[in-house]
Amino acid sequence: MRFGITSKLFIAILATNIVTALAVGLGARAVFESGFESYLHEREDMRLTRLAKVLATAYDENQGWDFLRGNDSLWVQLNQSVRPQPGERGRGGPGSRGGHGPGAAGARGPGAAGARGPGAGGPRFDRPPPAVVLDNNGKAVVGPVDPAAELRRHPIESNGQTVGWLAAPVHHTVIDVVDERFRERQAWAGWSVALLATVLSAVVAGLLARGLLSPVKRLAGATRRLADGDYRTRVESTRSDELGALVDDFNRLGNALEKHESGRRNFMADVSHELRTPLAVLKGELEALEDGVRPFTPAMLQSLQAEVGTLSQLVADLHDLSLADVGGLAYRFENIDLGKSVAETLHAFQDRFAARSIAVEAELAPATIVRADETRLSRVVANLLENAARYTHEGARVAVALRREGNKALLVVEDSGPGVPADLLPRLFERFFRVESSRNREQGGSGLGLAICRSVVEAHGGSITALASGLGGLRVEVRIPLAERTA
Repeated sequence: MRFGITSKLFIAILATNIVTALAVGLGARAVFESGFESYLHEREDMRLTRLAKVLATAYDENQGWDFLRGNDSLWVQLNQSVRPQPGERGRGGPGSRGGHGPGAAGARGPGAAGARGPGAGGPRFDRPPPAVVLDNNGKAVVGPVDPAAELRRHPIESNGQTVGWLAAPVHHTVIDVVDERFRERQAWAGWSVALLATVLSAVVAGLLARGLLSPVKRLAGATRRLADGDYRTRVESTRSDELGALVDDFNRLGNALEKHESGRRNFMADVSHELRTPLAVLKGELEALEDGVRPFTPAMLQSLQAEVGTLSQLVADLHDLSLADVGGLAYRFENIDLGKSVAETLHAFQDRFAARSIAVEAELAPATIVRADETRLSRVVANLLENAARYTHEGARVAVALRREGNKALLVVEDSGPGVPADLLPRLFERFFRVESSRNREQGGSGLGLAICRSVVEAHGGSITALASGLGGLRVEVRIPLAERTA
């Protein structure tokens, strides 16, 4: 039989409560028994002391022990006379002359004592009391004698002299019917409380087990649905403790998985679109050549080469991004002059900017040494310049600046427009994202350039951000840590 976590928690809590209740009950029972025994011993000592005084008075009045010798009935009555009657506790003492005082018992002698009879009111013994009266010679006057029993002795004194001994077993306590009934009631009450505590423990354990594990069960079911691909699964959060925090974390996980799944689907759609476009052009051109619709000319060959180059560049970008995702993109770090590298890349773009009548302004701080992979960092600069050249209107301006900012090198590339809506700026570094959504290749590229720039910059320990430019267009800031010797 397999138990679920609810059953296990219920059993654990119930068992703990039962063990605790038993421990407390047994401890309380042991303390009661010990205290009850002490109470009985103390009461018995007080009774024997009073009985010794009664016997001393009776001894004086009868001039010896002959009145008591072998008289078990009188011995029982004398024991009864020193036990408080109902309603008499706290009144009179062993020496009182009323009712049961020693004078009364002794003056009337055995017959007078028998007038009260053992059936008089108050507690009584079921058999003769275990106490023994001994004379000065140690011989028993009255009472049962057990030679093997260890006795405690109370002296019986008359006129300052010991005339006998009242002896009782050390380990024997007289328990009358009332005492026994009281102890039985206490034992019954203790077991009743233990049973009630067990029932309450079961109820509390059940409520706790269900209350604590209810959100866990909901989480377990939601996790299975999430694992089956239902990324819209959420769990309602109604708690503010650790379980509530766990539910909140699960919901955040669901949000992240839903977002990633949406991104994956968009990525696959974008990749298929980007690959399909050059392939469709190539297929159309080749079919036209094959059917003789278009003659094979250098211009046709150049068009085919351009589409193949576009396709190759897209595949290379995808390959670089996939390597960056798994940390497999190789870097060769060395100290380079970033200003010199930027200047060389700007020079390579002169013809491109000139073809669109774009004015370029450059302000590069000399000897800006960073530790970087020059090839990959040059590609970052090239992608930023390509982005500016592609989207900036003809006759516009592009400004490139490089300076130090603390222990970092700050590279800024900005253009004069058109600008990018502020709510779209954070998305510029997403894969395949383009502000121009028609996917017109003459205006928009594959949408991977800025994503590659972010991966490369972050691999160098830097950061890249997109802002609105004061020139009216887009401003991209790249921060790269300076080499240690120049920081």
